[in-house]
Amino acid sequence: MFGIERFPEQPTKTPAHSFHQGVGGMSANAAVALARLGADVGFVGPMGEDAAAQVFRTHFQREGVDVSRLQVTPGQSSSISSIILDARGERMIFNHKGSALSAPSEFVPAWLDNVDFLLTDPRCPLWAAQALRLARQAGITSLLDGDVSPLQDLQQLVPLADWVAFSEPGLQGFHPGDVHQGLQAALDLGAALQVAVVTLGPRGLYWLRRGRSVQHLPAFRVAQVIDTLGAGDAFHAGLGLALAHGMPDREALRFGAATAALKCQRPHGILGAPSRHEVEALLAAQRF
Repeated sequence: MFGIERFPEQPTKTPAHSFHQGVGGMSANAAVALARLGADVGFVGPMGEDAAAQVFRTHFQREGVDVSRLQVTPGQSSSISSIILDARGERMIFNHKGSALSAPSEFVPAWLDNVDFLLTDPRCPLWAAQALRLARQAGITSLLDGDVSPLQDLQQLVPLADWVAFSEPGLQGFHPGDVHQGLQAALDLGAALQVAVVTLGPRGLYWLRRGRSVQHLPAFRVAQVIDTLGAGDAFHAGLGLALAHGMPDREALRFGAATAALKCQRPHGILGAPSRHEVEALLAAQRF
């Protein structure tokens, strides 16, 4: 992760005023945020047979995330990203998807034993589809992170989840055009999906529960945006924890939005994720 003053208008050499190296990814970041919110959380994922494997383990162990389900895939590589962050907190990401995500070992059904809630993303669609099907069979509530992904992956995974929460670019990639129509298009893929959400940053979010009309939730007020990296993942973590505790839709979405808002005021990506006490304090301070 490189911090710069502003994005250049033309390709050029640009000095960075800060540098940070760490572990990221949608579900990986959400796992860290969940641990910081007080959840008992484990991360399931394939990784390459390379130096990154131990980096992953060390990172998760330091953050209180169970690593017993991390699986090294022989002969494959891990993913890596370069992230450019400007002085306004906006970021640009260049990602190389490692081969481990496309050639994972066998998913083990027992990994979902004693699980109350499943959060997954489309980066390893084979494992995500298996996990979502098993969760539905076991009656485990599931949430899919609908970030920018190949359309065929989203079309496969969306109907397998109970909830899907899109980023704005993710929903546009899934169904270009009107936000309301995009949410309805997600529900139209399968009768089992119950709620579709799209997050719009400072414009709040919209959500649609099957059989009801589209609802809007405004964003929490933020004193200063320092770093938006990991904000969406923090939102999914907060929403997932709230759903696991049985909160109604609006309250669960507010909890997720408050988690993301606090993260935006702190640097270093997901390492700026808040505690549950901090989220509850913001919820009490800003009532809407």
